[in-house]
Amino acid sequence: MSIAFAKLTNLAIPNGTKPSNAIAQELIDDAVAILLIAPAALDGNTYTIEGRRWGAATWVTLQEGFIGVALADVHPPAAAKALCYNMADYAFNAFHSFRIISTVNVGDALHIWECVKLWEGI
Repeated sequence: MSIAFAKLTNLAIPNGTKPSNAIAQELIDDAVAILLIAPAALDGNTYTIEGRRWGAATWVTLQEGFIGVALADVHPPAAAKALCYNMADYAFNAFHSFRIISTVNVGDALHIWECVKLWEGI
C-alpha cells in the first residue's frame, strides 16, 4: 500500500475571535496522519488544538506526554511552519471534530492553517 493525501478544509480563525472552524471526524476517519501548515505570520497568542467529545457541545484541549511526566498541551505549527500529527499518537479522528483555538481573540488578520489528510491508498 502507498500513502495518499487529500486536501481538507482550512482551519481559519477570523479576526476578532478565538476558535477556528472545526473538521469533523467523518472527513478524517481513515487518516493515518494530519498535516497542518501554518500561515506566514501569526500574532503573539498561544494556540492549542482541541477535540469535541461525542454527544457533547464541550471541547477539550489535547495533551501529550508520557506516564509519570508532566503533560503538555498540543499546539499547531508556528508561523511559516508545518507539522504532521500521527493519528496513533494524537487521535484527532477519535473525537467528533477538532479545531484550533487561541487564548485571546486574534487581532491582526484572519489566521489560516492548511489541513491535509494522509491515508493509506491502494
